[in-house]
Amino acid sequence: MQNFSISATESFEAKKAWRELETILVTQYAYLDKHENASALLKEFEALALNTSNEKAFRDVSQQLARNFLDPHLNLGPYDQDDYSVFPTGSDIRAVYQNDTFIVEDIKSGSAAQNANIAIGSEIKKINNRKIKTLLAAFFAQPFNQLNTQEIEYGLNVLLGGNRKQERTITFAHKGQLKEIRLAASYDAINTLKQGPTLSYDNFDGIGYIRFHNSLGDNRTAQTFVKAITALQPTRALIIDLRNTPSGGNTGVAEPILGHFVKTKTPYQKFRVQTKTTPYSQAVLQTAYITPSKPHYAKPFVVLAGRWTGSMGEGMTIGLDAIGAKAIIGAPLADLLGGIKTVKLLQSKSWLELPFERLYHVDKTFREDFIPDTLVIPTDTGKDGQDPALSEAINYLKSLTAF
Repeated sequence: MQNFSISATESFEAKKAWRELETILVTQYAYLDKHENASALLKEFEALALNTSNEKAFRDVSQQLARNFLDPHLNLGPYDQDDYSVFPTGSDIRAVYQNDTFIVEDIKSGSAAQNANIAIGSEIKKINNRKIKTLLAAFFAQPFNQLNTQEIEYGLNVLLGGNRKQERTITFAHKGQLKEIRLAASYDAINTLKQGPTLSYDNFDGIGYIRFHNSLGDNRTAQTFVKAITALQPTRALIIDLRNTPSGGNTGVAEPILGHFVKTKTPYQKFRVQTKTTPYSQAVLQTAYITPSKPHYAKPFVVLAGRWTGSMGEGMTIGLDAIGAKAIIGAPLADLLGGIKTVKLLQSKSWLELPFERLYHVDKTFREDFIPDTLVIPTDTGKDGQDPALSEAINYLKSLTAF
């Protein structure tokens, strides 16, 4: 008689998985109240989640739920090839919804979209040969006619980044002509940057210029900044370009850089921490400080920011504004909400990345509400070499200093 060894496996229980996810969102997500009716949204997706029969199906529903909060920092994984590129890191086209059409507003410098000569003002007709309204309905698990403009634009811009590490096909209409363009995976340009310097700098006839290359999470960046700011000490003014920081970074890189612009310990942002027992609204408002770094830069400086200024890039923007930037110039920022942590979801073999801190400008306004002093759209370098925001910054600084 032959013996068989049977290994018992724990079956998936959708109800337990949902209760775990819901509890973490309600108690630890510091931006739950940004949705005008979060409780109804959770109830709606509970019905969908309880109807799932395995971990992957549960994750798919949970990801749709997360998208409805319009928060690029709220993510659930592990990812597979059918999931979308992380936004805004995996984004290179910025579009808006106007008069029932989807219009290209901005293109990321150095991206596949820029290399394909996609024109600002083009109308987007299809993504991967599928109608956009159909894609948006599936993205949110909501009928398109129930979505508001903010939801439509958020979903549209994530969709334009495509699926993870996959080519995209975008169909455009421009000046009466229909054109289909195949674009490389949106991450490719970011991955290429990793092979180069963390930042670059230049001297434009007495105006210093430093541009970060999505490097605020690279520990080499602060030391490279020392070299740049030392070389630019003779300049009469400085431009700090944070328009290519979509992946954010960490305070260990950002704070030493900010320290070059202060002479004493100085506040640069405020924060409240949400815990399982204390919602952010009841938490103590705390202050984050920077201390001086050498060499000190004492001349006027401005900051360039825009759609691909994300997370720690946004933190540096409001920090530089707080410590004395003469102006912030560019487009509205990426609006990556809060400081984040990752929580394991044992019941669904998943993880949830969520903001647990509410972050504020030193003036106590929310970081995500910050808008540049001077709006310039599009903000980045075009194929023709024109960069409207950079030109605006140079002209502004010349008006302040005796050149």
